[in-house]
Amino acid sequence: MVSHELKTPLTSLSGYTQLMRSKAVKVQDTSTAGMVDKAVRQISRMTTLINGFLNVSRLESAQIYIDPVKFDMAALIKKVDEEVQTSVSSHRVIFAPLKENWVNADRDKIGQVINNLISNAVKYSPPDSTINVSCNADDSYLIVKVKDQGIGISPEDQPRLFERYFRVANSDYRNVAGFGIGLYLCAEIIKRHNG
Repeated sequence: MVSHELKTPLTSLSGYTQLMRSKAVKVQDTSTAGMVDKAVRQISRMTTLINGFLNVSRLESAQIYIDPVKFDMAALIKKVDEEVQTSVSSHRVIFAPLKENWVNADRDKIGQVINNLISNAVKYSPPDSTINVSCNADDSYLIVKVKDQGIGISPEDQPRLFERYFRVANSDYRNVAGFGIGLYLCAEIIKRHNG
């Protein structure tokens, strides 16, 4: 209920900002259009946080469902690539070429996992650094890798990385927004795919 109540005004706000952006573009007001773009990104971040809490709630009550469909992973990676190229300007995100690879999985949730891994790479690596994304076949699995140039994770923190609400205690990144649920959700989604 709380998630729904929070998302309703955000949806309206998103609609208003999109209208403002189209009006600003129409009159060639690039300054306003740029500010509205930033507002849209913040609305998107808030929506992602709310969805994250909703998904945690669903996991706890065993109501998160995997809806497997057959899809081409290369097409999904291409879509993620297009989204990243328009939304990430602080880093160079390079996607390795991927041949057609059909899988039976929940397309939206796998997309959510890939987006979360890229988002973490952006948050925890220096600006203007490179993030490499690849996907390779190995026996009956596809392995998606996101490699950044961040400071890494200490060996003692690695076992806890996928725990709910766990965040690495590092003073360099104390101002990075998040609640420690993204990787937890990723791990749960992958477990439900027997990965």
